[in-house]
Order: sequence, then structure tokens, then C-alpha cells
Amino acid sequence: MKKILFVTLLLLSLPAFAHEGEDHGPAAQPAPASAAEPRLEVTSPDFELLAVLKDGALTLYLDRYASNEPVSGARIELESGQHKAQAKAAGDGVYTLPAPWLAKPGRYEMSFTVEAGDTVDLLAGVFAVGDGSHEGGRAKGKTVAAWVAAAIALLALVWLLRRGRRRALPLLWLVLGLALAAPERPALAHEGEDHGPAPLPPSGGSPARLPDGSVFVPKPAQRLLGLRTVLAEAGEVAKSVELNGHIVPDPNASGRIQAAQAGRVEAPDAGLPHLGQKVKKGEVLAWLVPVSTSLERGSQEAQLAELEAQALIAGHRAERLKQLEGSVPRKEIDAARTESAALQKRRAAVAASLYQRESLRAPVDGIVSAANASVGQVVEARAVLFEVVDPGRLWVEALGYDAPQASGIRSARAVTGDGQTVDLQFLGVGHQLREHALPLQFRILPKDPMAAVSVGQPVRVYAAGGETVKGIPLPQGAVVKGPSNDTRVWVHAAAERFVPKPVQVRPLDGSRVTVTAGLQPGERVVVQGAPLLSQVR
Repeated sequence: MKKILFVTLLLLSLPAFAHEGEDHGPAAQPAPASAAEPRLEVTSPDFELLAVLKDGALTLYLDRYASNEPVSGARIELESGQHKAQAKAAGDGVYTLPAPWLAKPGRYEMSFTVEAGDTVDLLAGVFAVGDGSHEGGRAKGKTVAAWVAAAIALLALVWLLRRGRRRALPLLWLVLGLALAAPERPALAHEGEDHGPAPLPPSGGSPARLPDGSVFVPKPAQRLLGLRTVLAEAGEVAKSVELNGHIVPDPNASGRIQAAQAGRVEAPDAGLPHLGQKVKKGEVLAWLVPVSTSLERGSQEAQLAELEAQALIAGHRAERLKQLEGSVPRKEIDAARTESAALQKRRAAVAASLYQRESLRAPVDGIVSAANASVGQVVEARAVLFEVVDPGRLWVEALGYDAPQASGIRSARAVTGDGQTVDLQFLGVGHQLREHALPLQFRILPKDPMAAVSVGQPVRVYAAGGETVKGIPLPQGAVVKGPSNDTRVWVHAAAERFVPKPVQVRPLDGSRVTVTAGLQPGERVVVQGAPLLSQVR
């Protein structure tokens, strides 16, 4: 009798093991109450609609299927059996309608007629409310051990009655009662069986990472995060290479103003120009007064005085010969006049070197990009005082390490550190190495508005040649780094579920990359808000 009691209690303490062919559901913790909200997801090439039942009302979230952009101002009509209702707008892409008939558990066939602008679509699906199939399967598995213990106790009771051992009947009745009143135990399924659907993710307002690495993001949270997607489309794209470069001025539309000799800077009537000031070609930017030592100045003044005396004597002699015209040969008179005029010019040249100032003028139209002068400043010869640049005519210089690839460039684009992009026109490649690389020059193509770039600013140049590669072009913002520093993208697998996918990429241009492996055409890839999904824990 003690053995029967021991075996019965042992069976009651063991969990039930599921056998092949039954769906016993997961052995996970019960989902929170919020996860019990019934949901229905229906999609079409134009729309994605998610219906959530809560407090006797359906909340409908309507988005564009390809972009995940909320659709506002739509007309949604629901038809389910004898019930027909029209949803009311409750926000950006959110609609509500009362559904008291869904209070009873069951499976309801629903069809939604959606009208948004010129697009009309019909979405249909089955809405399951209070589906207890999984719970029933678990209960069946849980009570196997209890029923086995009850059967053993019942057989022992019959055997004792036949033997006439009535003293043990009270104890046996106690064992049978314990078996029938035993609490339910969780069922454990063995390898190779169908363990039922995955645990439902929480449907509250906060995103959550699921055990398989995917991320559950409720629709309200998707609105707040601004998640947007694009459909992956494969094709042939130009193979490109990334180069390091910097902005340089166009030598035909820029210039430097240098001092031709040592001198002292004086300001013009309008004052010295400031940075960013627009100037015209030939405009006086500053005056330069020559400076010299006292010895040099004394020598020049002595030379000037000597020239003045010689010019005065030559002038008097020319006048006397003119008065003797007719008695003096004509050639002597002309020679005296020429000598007097030459001395006057030599005197004027020496005087100018002593007292005349030099004008510093703008060589081209543009803006002042560098100003290194101040009033009264004494500068040496060849000192750079001003630089003038035309901001609408700039070039880019880059360094390439592959000569055949550098010579076959067909299109190029430059990206600044703050993300601005400019289109480039390839000018040519040099044949003299600079830093063990070939210098390449590009012209920045004008556009409206022009990008705010400056001379000397570093840029990344993406140059494409005639070679192509098969892949899926995506915006740069779609690519993120995983925990192991791997490159990945986020795929919109379901209405509220996003799955990370490792991919192989190569640069395409300044704003796009090409996915060469890891992604299938037609998948919805997150292109806005992907870094936010990586932060969900």
C-alpha cells in the first residue's frame, strides 16, 4: 500500500510530457494582459492595415505598404457578416469604430474597403477573438499525470475490495481524491514536435526586443519614431570608388593680391575690405607706400637733385640754340631738345619712386576670402595681403591610387562632413605622383541653391566609371552597425515587427550604398529611423 501511495504522489509531482502530433504551445511565461489584445494585419500592394481590439472598439492603423507612411483623410468601411460600420479618424493614420459584437470569442471574417485619394482597395482577413486552442492543448497535457495516478488508485481500490482488506480503504480514497484534485502541471514537449506559435510580444506603448533578435514596435511608437521604409529593387548600378579630396578655387576665377615691393599699407577712401566683401575686377583694395632705409633715400634724393640740375641746364641750352636758329645747324637744336626731354623724364621717374604710392587692385570679380592687411602695416615684397575667390566657381582635388580606374571616371559626387552633396564634372588626372597617388581634378557643377562649401574644406569623392555591379541601391541611412560591428539593415517583416539582416554593401555615391548580398528584392527596408531600432532593448 505504501508503494502505491509513493507512485501516485510521484506521478502527481511530474510534469506532463507531450507526445508527437499535438500542439502543446510554448512553455514560456504567460503573456501580460496587454498581449491579449486581438490583432489583425492585412496588406495589399498599396496599404497596410492593422486592427487592434480593445475595450469593445477597433483601432485601425492605416499606412502605405511601401513607405510605412501614415495615411490620413482616408475612408474605411468594415463589413463582417451582418455588421457594417464606417471608421472615424482619430489621428494621423489612426481610425476607430465601435465593435460590441466582438465581445464573444470566435473567428470573424472581415473585409475593409479603403478609399484614399484616387486609390480604392479591398482588404480581407479573419479576426480571432479569445482563441483558446492553445490553452486547451496545454490543459490536456497538464492533466495526463493526474489521470494516470487516479487510474492506479482506482485499480488498487478494486483489488483491495476483492481481497477484503477494508482497513486500507480510507487511505486509498485519500490517494484517489488527491489524484483527481491535483493542480495542473506544465507540459514539456520533446524534440521534433510542433511547439505552437511564438510568444506574443507585448502590445503596450513601448518597443521591445524579442528572443529571436527582432524588434516589436507598436504602431503608435512607429509614428513617434518616424519609421519609413522602401521596397528593395535590384538592378545594375555603376561601380564606384571613394576618394579623399578637398575644395580648391578655380584658378581662372580667383586671385591673390601681393606686395610687389616692401612698403607701408594705406587704406583707400572706402577703407580696407573685410572678409566676404564683394569686389569688382580693378577695384582698389589698398595703397602701398614704398619704404627704404635712410641711406637709400639720401642716395635717391641726391640723384634727383642732380637730374634736376642737368635738366635745367639742358633746357636753357635748348632755348639758346632755338634763338640762333638759321645760324646753328638744325640737328644741334633737335639734339638739345631731346636731351632736355629725356632728363625731365628721368627726374619724374626718380621722384615717383620717392613719393608715389602703388595701388593694389582686385584681379577678378568675387568675394574677399582672405585679408591680411591693416593700416600702417609694413610688409615685405611678395607678401599676400588679400585673396579673392568666386564662390560659384570652385574645384575639387582628390587623390587616386588606381590609374586605370582614375582615367575612366564618368560621373562623380562629393560629400562634405556635414552631409552636403555636390555634383562634380571630371576634368582630368595628373601624371605626376603626389603622396604616392595621382591627383584628380573635378569642377563643382553649379546648382540652385549652391552648397555652402569653403576653400580647403575636406570632402569625400565618390567617382563611378563604366563598370557596373548587380545590387540593391539604398539610402546611406538604412545601413547600421550591429553589436559585433557587422553591417546590417532592418526589414519591416510585419506590421509591428522589424527583423535585422546582415548585408554586404559598397559605396554608390554620397547619399546611397549598394547592397550586394543579404537582401532580397521586394523586402521593405527601413531607411529612416534605423539607428533607433538598434537601440531597442
